[in-house]
Amino acid sequence: MQFKRLTAYRVRRVAESILGLAEDLFARHLGIRALDWRVLVKLADAPGSTATEIGRDMLLTPVQTGRSLLKLRELEMVEAMPDPTDGRATRYLLTAAGRRSYELGTRIVLKVQSHVLRDFTPVEQVALDGLLDRLVACSEYGEEDVERLSDELFGRKGRHG
Repeated sequence: MQFKRLTAYRVRRVAESILGLAEDLFARHLGIRALDWRVLVKLADAPGSTATEIGRDMLLTPVQTGRSLLKLRELEMVEAMPDPTDGRATRYLLTAAGRRSYELGTRIVLKVQSHVLRDFTPVEQVALDGLLDRLVACSEYGEEDVERLSDELFGRKGRHG
C-alpha cells in the first residue's frame, strides 16, 4: 500500500501546509493563532454569540473555544457581556481591535489561499472548488454507514461487545 497516495493523507497534508503558512503569518502580524481568528470570524458574522455557539459553528472543542476567548479578551479584541435573558450565559462581541484583527486575518487567509492556488488556472480553481464541495458532502457519514461498511468488511460476526 502506498500510504502517501491515500486521498485522506493528501487532503490532510495540504490542509496542514496551508494552516502552517497561515499560522506563521497570524503569529507574526496579529499575535494570535488562526484558531483564535476563527472565533473573531464567528463574532463578526454573529455578534453576541455564546461560547457554545462559537465552538459548534467553528468546529472547536469547548477547551479550544474557552482558551481562545480568554486570550482574545486579554488582548482586548473581544468583550464579554451577560446574556440579558439568561443570567448564567455570557455573550461575546468584537471590540474595535478585534474587528481590525478579523479584517487583517481575512486578508491573510485570502492571500494564503491565492498563494497556494497560484499555479492553477481559473477553470482549474472552479473545478477544484466543485470537487471539494462533493468531497465534503461524500465524507459525511452516519451510524448506518458505519454499520454497512462494518458488515461489508467483517460481517456480523466481526463485532466486539
